[in-house]
Amino acid sequence: MGFRGFRVIGLFCLSFIGTATARVGEIQRITVLVHDGAGVPEPVLREAKREASRVFREAGIEIHWLDCGSSWPQRPCQFSPHSDALVLHIVPNGRTTRAAVFGEAFLGEGGHGKYADVFYDRMANAGRTWGTKVARLLGAVSAHELGHLVLGSRAHSVAGIMAPIWEEDSLRRVGMGTLLFSKEQSALMRARILGWTLSAKDSGKADY
Repeated sequence: MGFRGFRVIGLFCLSFIGTATARVGEIQRITVLVHDGAGVPEPVLREAKREASRVFREAGIEIHWLDCGSSWPQRPCQFSPHSDALVLHIVPNGRTTRAAVFGEAFLGEGGHGKYADVFYDRMANAGRTWGTKVARLLGAVSAHELGHLVLGSRAHSVAGIMAPIWEEDSLRRVGMGTLLFSKEQSALMRARILGWTLSAKDSGKADY
């Protein structure tokens, strides 16, 4: 089972540090616009967002969610590619033919991106096969793909939530809620988000 990233496919499927390093240890915040094109039951979506939020909170990052429904874009989800918000699309199936690919982050040549897809029907099927709660799996996969958007290219790691291959032990840890970002990934994400925030303030762009 895996993920598809920028020209990278995994089965089960560094960057800007900024100058204000003294603030990297502070809690950082991101806005995520959620477009549910798969008709996920509201209790499942709510639990999945709670799980993804918990994973990011462990990394020192708070997520502000904006639900955009199925007819996106709409207010308050008008999206500017120049904003520091990220967009998460929940779709039934991806364009890939591999049923074990559960998500895709879209990164440009410079390793930057704002959009990610996660494939709900594939996760629901895998959850039934592996006995993993689909809300937990949706939350973990969403955190993985959002991690790609924040970390940029070469974000995969040998272990943890950013591993390109999730073996049985990783699936067990998804169920236990212990599949997380590493300390190094957490610090890098906070630094990059801080850079986005400072850049947005300097340019006078409004937050969502």
